[in-house]
Amino acid sequence: MNEHVALGWPSLNLAREMPFGLAGTHVRPAALEVETAGQVTQLEPRVMKVLVALHRSRGQPVSRDELIDICWNGRIVTEGALNRCVAQLRKALSCNPRIRLDTIPTVGYRLQASAEVHRVAPPAAVAGAPAVALDEPAPAPERRLPRNLILGGLAAVAAAAAGLWFLLPKPVDWTAAGYHPLTAEQGVETHPALSPSGEQIVYSRRPDASVRRDLYIRGVEQGTPVRITTDPGDDISAVWSPRGDRLAFIRVPASGPCTVMVTPVPAGAERSVARCQQATYTRVSWLDDQTLVIGDRPTTTDIWRIRAIDIRTGAARDLTTPDPATLGDSDPAASPDGRYVVFRRSIMHGADDLFLIDVRTGRERALTTDGWKAAGYVWSADGRHIFYSSNRGGEFGLWTIDTRTGDPPKRISLGLGQVTFSRMSIDGRNRLAVEAPRGRTNLAWLGAGGTLTPITTEAGTDWDPEAAADGTVAYVSNRSGAPELWVTRPDGQSVRLTSIVGSYLNAPAWSPDGQSLAFVAVKGRRSDIYTVGRDGSRLRSITWDGFDKLDPVWGPGGRLYYLERQGTAYRLMELTPGAEHAAPVAAGAGFRNLRAGPDGRLYGLRAAGGTVVGLNGPAPPVRVGSGEAWTVGRDGIYVLTPRRDQAAAVWLHPWSGPARKLADVPDNGGGFLGTAPDGRVIVAQTLDDQVDLGLFDLATD
Repeated sequence: MNEHVALGWPSLNLAREMPFGLAGTHVRPAALEVETAGQVTQLEPRVMKVLVALHRSRGQPVSRDELIDICWNGRIVTEGALNRCVAQLRKALSCNPRIRLDTIPTVGYRLQASAEVHRVAPPAAVAGAPAVALDEPAPAPERRLPRNLILGGLAAVAAAAAGLWFLLPKPVDWTAAGYHPLTAEQGVETHPALSPSGEQIVYSRRPDASVRRDLYIRGVEQGTPVRITTDPGDDISAVWSPRGDRLAFIRVPASGPCTVMVTPVPAGAERSVARCQQATYTRVSWLDDQTLVIGDRPTTTDIWRIRAIDIRTGAARDLTTPDPATLGDSDPAASPDGRYVVFRRSIMHGADDLFLIDVRTGRERALTTDGWKAAGYVWSADGRHIFYSSNRGGEFGLWTIDTRTGDPPKRISLGLGQVTFSRMSIDGRNRLAVEAPRGRTNLAWLGAGGTLTPITTEAGTDWDPEAAADGTVAYVSNRSGAPELWVTRPDGQSVRLTSIVGSYLNAPAWSPDGQSLAFVAVKGRRSDIYTVGRDGSRLRSITWDGFDKLDPVWGPGGRLYYLERQGTAYRLMELTPGAEHAAPVAAGAGFRNLRAGPDGRLYGLRAAGGTVVGLNGPAPPVRVGSGEAWTVGRDGIYVLTPRRDQAAAVWLHPWSGPARKLADVPDNGGGFLGTAPDGRVIVAQTLDDQVDLGLFDLATD
């Protein structure tokens, strides 16, 4: 039986397929590329799916029906469609004689790739002659060449090798040296933007939590900050034009999508050049003097993509068309010459890859294929390297990619304590402006009138809280570097339960008996559900398919429910005790969140309309907007409504009666909300909120 049949492989998702080798040919499914001896061939998505399906069979035949089921999702297609894909695949692989794509009459196809090219034995051996190995050529008669020809040939080879060495890009090792602070003002300074010359810096500043951010400018070496915007909106993501005479930035109003703004430097009237279609926050970058690029989507049903905006007309066009099976593209950064754009493609919740698109040809290629997060990135001054922030291997740090050699990413530096690289800027001398936050996001019980009683007090960020009946709070924290599962007991003792070291971990849910937890962990571009005992024992994976998953919750009878995405939408899945695989729940499509009440009843948030519905019982009329958090407690449904100014608010929608505001929550830390069986509410709060800016000197060894 073929491997993909034995394991029950679903339709292929190229965005999640890892690169592999075939007898010296490199195959990159996510980038639709096949490379042999430096020659790259671009495949159509369907042709790449056929190649991946044949590769999975490990040299065994795959029937035509199986290939159609896997690569066409079982749709009825003509045999000509498969024949055309196989013909294109043979053409793409023809330059490597060690790869064969055989037709098996009346069966299907078989892909074979040999490590060596074996020679055929002679038809018959001459009596008395020594045996000749099949893999070895017969010895040829010795023939001597004149000495001067030998020396001349060696000289020519050496000259050619030297010329090739000179032309090939040389490996570069970067180091981060010479850090010094840039700002030490009260409040928050974010989104640094160094001018091309490195003489000035623009950044977003908020002196305290009562106001939103404006743009300020000052000299890098010295100088008093000068405020250059005064709008009530939140002004972020400033970037200098290629000539250094203008700034583009994003303005976030009190409600609705953002606006793309341009203002002259050092002075002049700002103007709106485009309105974001759906994005609230996005990154903006200059492609050329008249074109900006942002991440956005035309409608709520479209996938996120990279869009180019003409600042003269406001007209927008799509630069990328990501696979609908992904979560889309965001945060573009154009190269210094404007030819390339690097962007982040979210494969699933908790897994990203960096991609590069050639704006002239539209050709894309993956820069990373491991799924580790990519939080921020900039180009080197010469347009060859990408510096980016990633949690590869655990803790976030600064990494670099050489876009010319295709070598694996190299680490430059760890996070260096309080210094992060999530939002950064670079100048023409490869000096890197970064954010240096001071603070922590901890969990607290929410009392009457908004009083907060701390649950956690450690450095780092804590999120996704949920309490057991005895008051033990489970949550995810990055205090040990990578996101891991922790619990804090009623006596205040905190214990780490996992050491998975993945790119993301979220959504812990207590079992009905309070003795174990289910949660989602993402590692190696695979998302699966795990369970672990409350003491850290019995850690195991209970799903193995790797699909994007959200919100595991326990239902009656020990059944586990969760949301799973195959293709473009999530569906509700049920895993019963003792079952090997989960099964889809009837009428369980179209949800984006899942919650369970204390009595085990299930509630889902519909993707269309944002309304909460009861899956096995009634629910109060609740609408949850984008960016709002919600959970189900003893007394009803709680909604945390963030504000773009001072404080968030927690609202209770009781099982009967009108909604009421429970409390304002100052310094809310990202919309994390949980409950306890006794009716208490847990929120996250950011303490000692202070962000300064600093400057790194990047140098080559």
